Amino acid sequence: MISGYVRCAAMLGAILFAAPSANAAVEISSKPTQNMSCTGGVCTPTAKKAVLNVSDLATMLAGGDTTIKSTNANPDIEIDAALSWTSTSRLTLDAYRSITFNKPIVVAGTGAMTITTNDGGSGGDFRFFKKGHVEFWDLTGNLVINGHRHILVKKVKQLAHLIRQNSFDYYALAKSIDDSRHVHGNSPIAEFGGTFEGLGNTISHFTISGPPSSDPAGLFGELIFDGGSSATIRDIGLISASIDGGVGQRKIGVLVGYNSSGTILNSYAMGTVLANGSNSQIGGLIGVNETGVVGNSYANVSVTSTGASSIAGGLIGEIDAACVECRGSLDQSYATGSVSGGDNSLVGGLVGNNAGASITNSYATGAVIGGNDAAVGGLLGEGQNRDSGVPIAAESYSTGAVTGGSGSMLGGFIGQDIADAENTETYWDLDTSGISDPTKGAGNIANDPGITGITDAQLKSALPEGFDKKVWKQKGSVNNGYPYLAGNPPPE
Repeated sequence: MISGYVRCAAMLGAILFAAPSANAAVEISSKPTQNMSCTGGVCTPTAKKAVLNVSDLATMLAGGDTTIKSTNANPDIEIDAALSWTSTSRLTLDAYRSITFNKPIVVAGTGAMTITTNDGGSGGDFRFFKKGHVEFWDLTGNLVINGHRHILVKKVKQLAHLIRQNSFDYYALAKSIDDSRHVHGNSPIAEFGGTFEGLGNTISHFTISGPPSSDPAGLFGELIFDGGSSATIRDIGLISASIDGGVGQRKIGVLVGYNSSGTILNSYAMGTVLANGSNSQIGGLIGVNETGVVGNSYANVSVTSTGASSIAGGLIGEIDAACVECRGSLDQSYATGSVSGGDNSLVGGLVGNNAGASITNSYATGAVIGGNDAAVGGLLGEGQNRDSGVPIAAESYSTGAVTGGSGSMLGGFIGQDIADAENTETYWDLDTSGISDPTKGAGNIANDPGITGITDAQLKSALPEGFDKKVWKQKGSVNNGYPYLAGNPPPE
């Protein structure tokens, strides 16, 4: 069995996959075909500026199976024009390293598709940007991703039914769906240990509203570990979601209620989450993440926990690593929704309580509100760690307004810092946060090392010191002028 620490380290390459590569790529677009050799249904590049016209590709698919194969000189494949076909042919995208989908691919008949990355290279992945997604109109179509056949589904209840039969299989969402006809009393998928691939598609109007319960609540209630591999959820968006956790003590997130050690990548949620029970752990995307890996994800969710002693975060309620060796990680992610918690609560714009994970290259912009005697921070409500050599946050920032009731600890970046290690290269906005005192990066420690307050003008004028220009970008027309993540940009 792979230890949690080794598993997290192995996943780091996938998490850090950012924007489309600046290196030469095979481009599928509306431009004329050039520098491509297509023989026997296999197309390969012959020079660095390689383009395959999308109409030429559609013609080849009408006649039979077609493979696009990149090489060491052209390691990546980019989909820059919409493609569809109705024949039974299989399209194979075989990348030496990575594949970027900027436009949709539609298997409109009973055709098939194969996606392969790192065929000769390493550190690659496939990603969906802009309008990029893959959809299948017929569930008898065939999808293979990196050697694994995926079962296609088109309804939440269908997915739940199949997972009850086999929780450890590979599943993919065939196309975007509207779930507004159903109101789920609890998580439709109570436990999951397999792989769910969203293909860049969305589930809209997903709703949970049921009787009081202590079960984890979300599209996936709990991600489980079978002793050999952990669950993976990726490339999925939930929009206009509504989760009402009722009055029980619960772990609640739009996507996942409780993640023990799974991997969640390239996923997002929009909507509302509500918990009325005391001691609840509630987040816009994930309620509780223990040793799991979360990357390139975001939430624009209004998170509200009215009960006392709750933990609430814009993206994740609580990260609670069980041990030093198996600590989780959160990288290149953000939250923009407002977050509020009751009395004696831990409330953060990104994470309510970080107990042992490494948070890197992340930010939060939503307002953060706590009740009486709460710990409230623009990014973190509370931070602690079990490895004194690892900062709880690095290369991250927050801009949201921070407020709380009587006796609360209010910090521009973190409400209460009780970690052994210092934060590194972390910042908060002195103007928008309402925490204008430059000593109050943390609510409980004056001049907490590694946290710096900067003005709104400074934050918008240039990347803060220490931010990696390969990870972070800045443009006046994007993200209101604030720094944004190249590999996880705000939606257009």
